[in-house]
Amino acid sequence: MAKHFTRAEWAKVHDLVRQRGTAFGLPERRPDSVVIGSFNIRKLGALSKKSPGAWKMLELICRRFDLMAIQEVQDDLEGLIHLRDSLGGRYGMVASDITGSYPGQRPAPERLGFLFRWDIVERTEIASDITFDRGRVVSTLYESRAGFRKAFDKYTKDLAAWEIKKAERKAAGKRAPKKPTPHLPEFLTFIRQPSCASFRIPGAAGTEPYGFLAVNAHLLYGDYKDERHNEFKALVGWLVDRARQATRMYHPNIILLGDCNLDFDNPKTDRDKIDADLKALNKTELRSRKSAKLNFPFLTRHPIRGEFLRSNARLNQTYDQIGLVIHDPRLPDHGRNAQAGSDPDGFNYDVFNFVELFSTALHGKPYNELTKRDRNALIKKFEHDLSDHMPIWIRLPKPF
Repeated sequence: MAKHFTRAEWAKVHDLVRQRGTAFGLPERRPDSVVIGSFNIRKLGALSKKSPGAWKMLELICRRFDLMAIQEVQDDLEGLIHLRDSLGGRYGMVASDITGSYPGQRPAPERLGFLFRWDIVERTEIASDITFDRGRVVSTLYESRAGFRKAFDKYTKDLAAWEIKKAERKAAGKRAPKKPTPHLPEFLTFIRQPSCASFRIPGAAGTEPYGFLAVNAHLLYGDYKDERHNEFKALVGWLVDRARQATRMYHPNIILLGDCNLDFDNPKTDRDKIDADLKALNKTELRSRKSAKLNFPFLTRHPIRGEFLRSNARLNQTYDQIGLVIHDPRLPDHGRNAQAGSDPDGFNYDVFNFVELFSTALHGKPYNELTKRDRNALIKKFEHDLSDHMPIWIRLPKPF
């Protein structure tokens, strides 16, 4: 079985993207609106690490976006630069330095990147990472020292057991078992520091532009679901706190774009709880009439699609999220999610479901009509070459 799609298979895929990409959620370019998206492109690094067909697919996708936040950019920027250049001279690029590793140690570091159209989205002056200061880390360790002591006592035992099992497997000529990780009782700091850059979207002459800080994040996946949620809560806490300081911010709005690794193994309870907690912030932490409003549309059932959108290749999770923290009343709060997609140039949100597109192009039928064997075979051909995440996006009307 071929490891990746063949040239002929990629040709069928590319043709269907060009002809009917919008039917699978690929955003359409419109003169009176802008498209902002997020895409975890698996290990986007050296050109040699992806097939020519995958690079062409990435170009066809990114060409439909005015601003795209990209996660899992590798230390080698060759691929991101190639992607920018393939889009033509109208596109610019921003990339963070590496995060998620200690010098000389594994795991491999990552960067966070943005691609954007200069003629539609203006790059402004702010660029930084997002961190929690050392004092906060120290106080958390001290105040929760009993919990951390218990966690590290267990980790010590787990490491000892792992060393024994590793030696046994080595003697048997087998691969070493996965090294355990400590189960931390409280959030300390991000596994990969989120990155941010400021942008402005101008409209017609005489209109006030949308100005916003774009936050690009690739949060913890890890072994423990509560740690994932703790990291997400910490990032939301930063967004809310920053929103309270709008008079000191360079731009009054924030758009979070990223792989937040939110999993909904029990979608009804997990998603509803997270959604309720976020909406509650509008009545507590952001209750002032002058406060920002918080909106995570991908936690809401899409009013036209009639379903909660999935963003991973196996179509069973919504790891990726877009969050709006807005002072500008022209931008959508969560009350306007129910009207998403009702106006071609108005607010909308969606996922480009390239898994369905691949299934249609190569098997002539929807993904859910494939056998389990065919579904697994299809995913294995693209999840490393292209990505195991699908791009998500929002559409905003140009400033009016």
